[in-house]
Amino acid sequence: MALWDQLMWSLRHSRKQLLESLLIVVAIALGGGVIITVLSMFLSIGEQYRGFEQAEHFRLLELVGKNEALRREGAPLTLLDFAAESGRWEATLEEIEELQEHLPPNMHVYVEAYWSAATPLLPEVEQGEEESSGGAALGWRYANHLSVMGTIPEYFAFRQMPLQTGSFFVSEDVKQGNRVMVLSDALAKELFGESDPLGQAVPLAVFGTEETWDYTVIGVFDPPQGGESFAVFGRDRTAYAPVTASPYGSGRGDESSFSNVSIGLDVGVDISAALEQVESEAQLIWGDQIALRSSLLEFQESQKQMQRYALLIGVFASVGLIIAVINILNLMLARVLKRTKSIGLSMALGSSRFLVFRQFVMEAVSLGLIGSILGILLSFALAKALQQVLGTVFLTGMGGTRVFLGIALGFAVSLVFAVYPAYLGSRTNPVDALRTD
Repeated sequence: MALWDQLMWSLRHSRKQLLESLLIVVAIALGGGVIITVLSMFLSIGEQYRGFEQAEHFRLLELVGKNEALRREGAPLTLLDFAAESGRWEATLEEIEELQEHLPPNMHVYVEAYWSAATPLLPEVEQGEEESSGGAALGWRYANHLSVMGTIPEYFAFRQMPLQTGSFFVSEDVKQGNRVMVLSDALAKELFGESDPLGQAVPLAVFGTEETWDYTVIGVFDPPQGGESFAVFGRDRTAYAPVTASPYGSGRGDESSFSNVSIGLDVGVDISAALEQVESEAQLIWGDQIALRSSLLEFQESQKQMQRYALLIGVFASVGLIIAVINILNLMLARVLKRTKSIGLSMALGSSRFLVFRQFVMEAVSLGLIGSILGILLSFALAKALQQVLGTVFLTGMGGTRVFLGIALGFAVSLVFAVYPAYLGSRTNPVDALRTD
């Protein structure tokens, strides 16, 4: 008998006991669908985590005052001590430099401070912009403004910005509060056209003041893919200057202090080990005044609760699937007993024991595969529903993996629990079988 004929034979016998077969298919579909969804989620989370470790945002550690950390609700924190000091914690540039000296070269300590300013080098009204009926449009209002990010040289070492011409500012510029500036290529062309921007001055007028400060351009770079954007200006409208050159500050590095310090890690650095090392070094400088946070570890913690719920659901689904496969076993044993006489007649007419064995296996496998196909469809529906409810991205994609898991699970479950009944059927003695009523 051909394989196709045996499959049709299996489906005909399944239709004769339609209710039993339908219950088995539904049980496999429900249990398999949930298990496929849970397994796909865990596999997808592993892939996402490996990708996150390469992203700049998740390779950042944040150093803040302990009181500030305690005020941030809902974020898991790594605290250097349990007690919080009163008052606001701030780090000086000298302390930041000391921390950098005690860390390896693949860890970069820096600070960020933004301010916005208007410059006469940009038109007050962009071409094509018109004032709306309710007042000036947003693009018109900020057309001649740009964002300036105050930082220190370690920021560029972490971001690895590709420099086109000139140079980045150095530690001496920060210490002296030199008004120098590094521009993106797009901003340099917007300010100076095709002229060489190096050495040219960018006059800036800051909100709330009437005084103008001139910043000398010392470098031009290609903006990084993951660069910052500030307010409505975007990354192409962001310039970089020493943090001590802010018009709001004193311009003296020894008097500057910061309530938030970032530590950027190069690709490949173990984040957990880096967290421990930075924590111990920071404790030597500031004692128990500060808290250290990791974006990646916080994200992992936020996903653990969802994983626990998913695991619990998967356990219940597994129990349901086990019940389903036990039903397959009982069904196949009952069918073998009911067909003892027909099995004996088939063997008397020339059917081999292997052929009888394969017939019963095909019947069980066909039910399992039908259930697994329905389970795969259910898995996609569950993933869509969970994505809308939880807003998670872990269940998107993985279509090929889900199909593979579903087919493999359905085939394995039906095959394993069909072997024993099929074996009993193939060992039937045709003489004894034909004597039964």
